[in-house]
Amino acid sequence: MTLALRLPEVAPVAMTAPRRLVMPDQDFAAPFVDPAAPGVARDPARIAARAFALVLPAAISLAVGWVSLGWFALDGALSVAEVGLVAGSLVACYWVVMSCAVALLGLFWHAPAAPVAGRGMTVAIVLPMYGEPAAETMGQAAHLLAALCGRDHAHRFSLHVVSDTRDTAAVRAEQAAFAALRRTHPLAMTYRHRAQNTDFKSGNIRDWVCASGADFEAMLILDADSLMGREAVLRLTDALAADPTCGLVQSVARVLPGTTLWQRLQSFASQAYGVNLARGFAVWTGAAGNFLGHNAVIRTRAFAAAAGLPHLPGRRPMGGVILSHDFVEAALLRRAGWGVRILPEAEASYEDTPENLLGYVRRDRRWCQGNMQHLRLVAMPGLHPLSRFHLLQGAMAYLSSLWWLGLLVLWAALGDGGTIRYFTADNPMMPVWPDLPPVTQGAIAGFVAAMLLVPKLIGLAAHVCRTGVPRGNRGQFVMTVGVEIVLSVLMAPMLMVHQVRAVVGTLAGFDGGWVPHVAGRPRLAVLLRFHAVETVLGLGLTGLVAAGWLTLWLLPVAVCLALAVPLSALAACDARRWPVFTFPVLA
Repeated sequence: MTLALRLPEVAPVAMTAPRRLVMPDQDFAAPFVDPAAPGVARDPARIAARAFALVLPAAISLAVGWVSLGWFALDGALSVAEVGLVAGSLVACYWVVMSCAVALLGLFWHAPAAPVAGRGMTVAIVLPMYGEPAAETMGQAAHLLAALCGRDHAHRFSLHVVSDTRDTAAVRAEQAAFAALRRTHPLAMTYRHRAQNTDFKSGNIRDWVCASGADFEAMLILDADSLMGREAVLRLTDALAADPTCGLVQSVARVLPGTTLWQRLQSFASQAYGVNLARGFAVWTGAAGNFLGHNAVIRTRAFAAAAGLPHLPGRRPMGGVILSHDFVEAALLRRAGWGVRILPEAEASYEDTPENLLGYVRRDRRWCQGNMQHLRLVAMPGLHPLSRFHLLQGAMAYLSSLWWLGLLVLWAALGDGGTIRYFTADNPMMPVWPDLPPVTQGAIAGFVAAMLLVPKLIGLAAHVCRTGVPRGNRGQFVMTVGVEIVLSVLMAPMLMVHQVRAVVGTLAGFDGGWVPHVAGRPRLAVLLRFHAVETVLGLGLTGLVAAGWLTLWLLPVAVCLALAVPLSALAACDARRWPVFTFPVLA
């Protein structure tokens, strides 16, 4: 994105020599309470919402599992594969039903009155960099800083660029871009480059907190691809200033439209479905929310006292540096007695997404490794129960791919298993149980499909009711919904395979590390190498289905896998050339 800066002339702010702030490693073996934390009062109003989001899905899943056991036992016996299928279905059902419950809660969310900050805060806008385009990235942050230098609020903001860039030429470009920015616009800004990028992003922020954080009451953490509006930042800052029990307040970042089809799909989904899910998440989590690593305002001294991350014992990938540090930092803040809140009403908050599937999958592998590490922290003493759930949910976002793959394998194995032949030549598309009417069998399939689509349908209803769709864009909006649903279904098996590979690789000890960004349109040879596993797997499954060795239920999955390369190439296309992919939601 090219951003033309037109910044007002602002009187420079004197930057005094910073004081040191101690940020000790937290002890993961013993509880910790920050003596400076006022404590978070219990909110009885959240109890019903939490029961609806967490307990109701468990009850529904157990009921589905019990009924399923009855179906499989109609022939008088249960095989090991059948019990495994029921157990896997029960786990998968819980997370699917929970998404539906949270989406429903999002319908009941309402924006509270804007908080009135008791006093102004000194806020540092902290911008970590790791080789991103220097002028554009710093320019966006400086544009935000200039917009925040108004006289209609009492807060004071400054910008601090903290670079972890490794390439020497890129570092020189950053220094030159920053110097040019300071000459042109006399704003309160600093730049620092680390010689060693110890502990990656979390270490970068920690170094700044220790060296400079003592002079600031709060910090706004940005990513290099973050884009925030003035009103959203002020809303977050006002909320933190007005609530002395809050240690972190997080906006809901929408995905910028970008240029490629993949970026447009992600942008549309985040706005049409994701915002409503985030609202539902805010309803039931209350002061025990989560942190996504950026676009959040954090109380600096609370963060220093409570969120220092030690290395996990053992070798990487399950040991060493905590990669997905944000979830853990939120859990530690809540453990220490500080609230962590989500503010969906801070709407002008955006982030970018990789341009193609290759970049997305490579980033996802790193996130998978970090979320698998969370499994070691779920039992940490002193954590709030919801913080434990957030850590588990992050891991399950990847482990669920193993569950879905297991369900597919078990269905294939049970096709001729036991004394029941679930799929027959006369009825190859519907599993058959003795004494179970066809209407009931159809209802089962309909229930499964509905549960997968309900969160999206609820999100669309919420978007139309709250935001609306311009009259001239309604037809295009409907087409966009159809395109997004179809392409997401087609790409789901491919992404499932990559997530399974990431999980297995992490558990097997493969360290993916911190990989650089992947941009541009990949060449065909690159796509063939990257998607070789799914392509071969898809062609093999298609052949087995054609030979009659596997049920026709697996044919859609097989075809989608076989089409991995053309689907990935399509996702990397420039979507601006096709009107149906302009996605007017963010316009």
